Amino acid sequence: MKKFQSYINGTWIDSSTGEIIVVDNPATEEIVGEVACASNEDVDLAVEAAKKSFLKRDLVDMHPMERSKLMRSIAIELRNISKEAGKLLCYENGKLLSGAEYEFQDAANYFDYYGGLTDKLEGSTIPVSKGVVDYTILEPYGVSAHIIPWNYPISMIGRSLACSIATGNSTVIKTPELAPLAATSYFAEALEKAGIPKGTVNIICGYGEKTGSYLVSHPDVNHIAFTGSVETGKKILHAAADKAIPAVVELGGKSAGIVYPDADLDKVVNSAKTAIFGVAGQICSAMSRLVVHKSVKDELVDKLVNLTKSLKVGAGYEKGVDCTPVISKNQLEKVEGYARSGIQAGAEAVAGGKKIEGKGYFFESTVLDGVKQDMTVAREEIFGPVLSIIEYEDSDEAIQIANDTDYGLAAGVFTKNIDQATEASNKLEAGQIYVNSWFTGSIATPFGGYKQSGYSREKGQQALKSYLQVKNVGIQL
Repeated sequence: MKKFQSYINGTWIDSSTGEIIVVDNPATEEIVGEVACASNEDVDLAVEAAKKSFLKRDLVDMHPMERSKLMRSIAIELRNISKEAGKLLCYENGKLLSGAEYEFQDAANYFDYYGGLTDKLEGSTIPVSKGVVDYTILEPYGVSAHIIPWNYPISMIGRSLACSIATGNSTVIKTPELAPLAATSYFAEALEKAGIPKGTVNIICGYGEKTGSYLVSHPDVNHIAFTGSVETGKKILHAAADKAIPAVVELGGKSAGIVYPDADLDKVVNSAKTAIFGVAGQICSAMSRLVVHKSVKDELVDKLVNLTKSLKVGAGYEKGVDCTPVISKNQLEKVEGYARSGIQAGAEAVAGGKKIEGKGYFFESTVLDGVKQDMTVAREEIFGPVLSIIEYEDSDEAIQIANDTDYGLAAGVFTKNIDQATEASNKLEAGQIYVNSWFTGSIATPFGGYKQSGYSREKGQQALKSYLQVKNVGIQL
């Protein structure tokens, strides 16, 4: 069994306590490897290394163009390892091999994108009075702690770390205990080969309730970036509030797509394939609800049922597979419980509804028809391949149903009428609206939530504001 270590101050080390975390393959339940479980002492070392690097101004005093070159070098290294590293990510996470390889490409894209902005972080001059020169400076916070989710670990590291480096912060990354191996090994090696200054980036693993909690509460952490559940996000925000430091939080979702009578139903089905059945539905902005006009509901349900029948289930590294396992046994039981509760509440499982017997954590691609908005399955995030169909009669009702949620990460509109699309987009309460195709954004488009889906924005130029603070300087001449 291969053992992986923490990456602290430019060195790979074991846990000071010798504790390890064993990682299995969700498709086979076989052990993939083990990783050092960072103790509080290890967290202290990582934060200390990041703080020393920041105080030495390793990134802050680096010429913006040199910082840009460093980031582009990281991008090159990530692309170079995407095939080999993607295989390990596929085995530990369970997702399609193509998707696992793409995560390294995606992370590289973030470093290229933000690497092009290092010399464009500009302050401003402010007219005050005669004899006074007043201006602003954008400065990093210091040590930034990043808590990474297990569904897209490499992409999410790229998303936040690229912003952190571009703005001059030093970083401690806690990888997810369910899928830490590719990050603590290949990602760290890419940083090392690119020439990242020692201590600037540190990568550890540990359980959220222990290692993660200790990290975000650490007195020398000045900034937090977190992606994950609402429950954990609130704990993160409490820790940030106790220290009066900023936190970038992207939390859960229960995103609805409204299907109008004139919608191209094949586009809805194509979106469902990737947006709820892809990655086993383990997507924060998954299209987990479809609010469908009664005139087209039956036709759409038939098409969705046919889609589920066509999807091949298997390990992500097997040829021709569409649907992969959920991440763990606990997640499988959670998804099964939600599906069962929906059926018991009166919804009909027209497709799926059960776990697949045998090795691995597989759950059937599930379509629940006849869902009512007051059902648990329509209100809580499942994080699995379960799609709820809710019928409506008029447009105002559709908007009301879509917005009747504690979440607000994403929403969608399917219609051929551009006026209807823009009107609905204006009324939907979500951070991003997809029209006629789910996931229409890119790394250049801001991403974040309304309501309990969080605040601040990741991606795009907007994201950099969350990693910088403003200093005002007034000079009496």
